[in-house]
Amino acid sequence: MPPTQLDRSRQPDDVSPQAPHPLPRSVLFALLWSIATAVTAISWALDLLPHPFGDADQIAIGAVFNTSDPLIGTAFTLVVALAGVACALVMRRTWHGPAAVVPSAPLLAAWGIVAALTLVLLHGSLLAFLGYTVVLPFLAWFEPALLPAFVAAVTRPDTIFQLTATLGAVLWGNAALRYRRAERAACVTCGRTPGWSVTDEARTRSRALRTGQVASWVAAGGLLIYPAMRIPWLFGIRIGVDAETWAQLQEEGVEAGIALGLAGLVGAVLIAGLVRDWGVHVPRWMLGLAGRRVPIAAAVAPAIVVTIGFVALGRGTLMGALTGALGGRGGGVASGADVGMHVVAFGALLPAGVALAVAAAAYAVRRRAECRVCGQGTVDVAVRDLRTAAVTGRP
Repeated sequence: MPPTQLDRSRQPDDVSPQAPHPLPRSVLFALLWSIATAVTAISWALDLLPHPFGDADQIAIGAVFNTSDPLIGTAFTLVVALAGVACALVMRRTWHGPAAVVPSAPLLAAWGIVAALTLVLLHGSLLAFLGYTVVLPFLAWFEPALLPAFVAAVTRPDTIFQLTATLGAVLWGNAALRYRRAERAACVTCGRTPGWSVTDEARTRSRALRTGQVASWVAAGGLLIYPAMRIPWLFGIRIGVDAETWAQLQEEGVEAGIALGLAGLVGAVLIAGLVRDWGVHVPRWMLGLAGRRVPIAAAVAPAIVVTIGFVALGRGTLMGALTGALGGRGGGVASGADVGMHVVAFGALLPAGVALAVAAAAYAVRRRAECRVCGQGTVDVAVRDLRTAAVTGRP
């Protein structure tokens, strides 16, 4: 079979440059999210659904629209959603396949939507919710009252909106990524450009490993500040709270703080796995799964969600510190040095979140195998093999 026919046989008919490419599912999902969010915002304005902008305590963690009339936050949400609808429709009209030249305006708009969701509408309660979701199965044994409280929190309008806004950020980020690949005339599935070689693959993976190592250590280092404030509670050492709050915690229980601190410690270990061999193959001590390859999505998808939570809490904490809102009781701590420690611990999550996003992206690039669409690429290899190749200079 001639090479040209072989190449064509690897590509589905709908990516042919001669015919318009159908609307990618990533853009379609982003469009559906935007329509649903616009309808929801209109429902808030008409009092058909409760709005999520009423909790004054969340001002301390970056809920910028909770300080004013709820219509302002509703209007901003509606504008973001309508911008998403327009952006998706423009993407559809300008999308003609991976080999086509597409304009940059929709790409900028898509990333603008991601920024509006992550840096404005999302705030620190998202990461708190994610943290309690992880530790609740263990905490429920010590504090049974947490379970009904958690169920009540899940059904709150602000929690629902934080989760749907996170989903929107993920969907629009994915749509922007694939549109950017089309703009570069690259494969929208794997991002490789035409003529990709084995040497290109080896060079890119080595570079991704080096970048991921630096980023993962920055992310893990920023995250470990919080466990350093909570794990000492296990030994009765008061750190991060004033004497009055500590006495109250002694009566009500310190299990939640300790559990969240341990969860942060586990999170740092998992971040390190992005640049370790056990992040590629399941470790031997995990019976039943030992030796199996870790699916890329199983590592990248949680990292993306946690990244959004880190950035939202870090931004919210720094904003609360600058406005003075963090020093109030609504911020969960007293004043003075205790507030400063929380500003450092939570504010560090902003750069940690950015670093985690870089580490997750480097992990995905390093581990991508042969693409099922364009047919380019090679099987992913262990970290130790990449290091050996870097030393010997062989791909």
